[in-house]
Amino acid sequence: KRLSHFLLIIAGISFLFQSGCKDPEEAIPSYLYIPSIDLEVNEDGSEGASSHEIVDAWVYVGSDFMGVFEMPVTIPVLVSGKKDVTVLAGIKRNGISSDREIYPFYRGYSVEMELIPSKVDTLRPVVEYREDIKFVWMEDFEDNTLSLEGSGSNTTTDSLFITDDAEDVFEYDGVANRYSGKVIMPKGLQIFENRSVDLFDFPRSGQEIFLELNFKCNTEFIVGLYPFNNTIINGLPVVNLFSTEDSEGVMQWKKVYVSFKEDVNSARNIGADFKVFFNTQTNVSEGEPQIVLDNIKLLHF
Repeated sequence: KRLSHFLLIIAGISFLFQSGCKDPEEAIPSYLYIPSIDLEVNEDGSEGASSHEIVDAWVYVGSDFMGVFEMPVTIPVLVSGKKDVTVLAGIKRNGISSDREIYPFYRGYSVEMELIPSKVDTLRPVVEYREDIKFVWMEDFEDNTLSLEGSGSNTTTDSLFITDDAEDVFEYDGVANRYSGKVIMPKGLQIFENRSVDLFDFPRSGQEIFLELNFKCNTEFIVGLYPFNNTIINGLPVVNLFSTEDSEGVMQWKKVYVSFKEDVNSARNIGADFKVFFNTQTNVSEGEPQIVLDNIKLLHF
């Protein structure tokens, strides 16, 4: 009897061990492939060009947050059946790769999808500007006039002009633009600065304020703010933008989203209105420092 009892115990332990070693059945994911996110603007031109620099997809399936993904990306999703999929557009704030956020002025994209295990579905989200934002300044140079003026107490050159040179005029998605704004710096020590003609009264309750800008350049330049609240006006540099030359020395168009909220809401700027400025300082004996600008948009809630 003792032997039989012992054998039963051994058999039971063996069964438990074998059961514990079995792999649980793994769930088979569905897949979402998101190659990019596009922007659609009003046809009446009230929102400017549809150029963008959307780099990330913030993805929700139902109420579950899947994560933040740099595109293009294939995302495994451990659910199936009909689900609401929501994608929010992510940007690099101030052009900084380590500072990524949802762009607050784009509406999210939502769609109901039938998610099937092991199947890859392609999703091509298209976002739009929200209806509750204000475009307080837009400069695309297309009316052949300037809403910028020379500024700064120590500038040596005021060379911002409108160009129709095909090599410099901004193009995006086949849209036939006619003009862009260009700066050419002479040789030697030179300082350029232009600021917006208009003075802006920004909201002061922590609302988002962004300047969108398409640019290409072969020299560094600054985007900043002038606060007007007393007789002494000191410029506030907000972001430095660097050369966009490629490996062959050809300037490539870039887009940046510059956040002004922090500086506008600073205690030192209480009661101030603001102008936006662009500034560069160069000192070359050879070559020709250049900056080309287009599709300037200043937005806030």
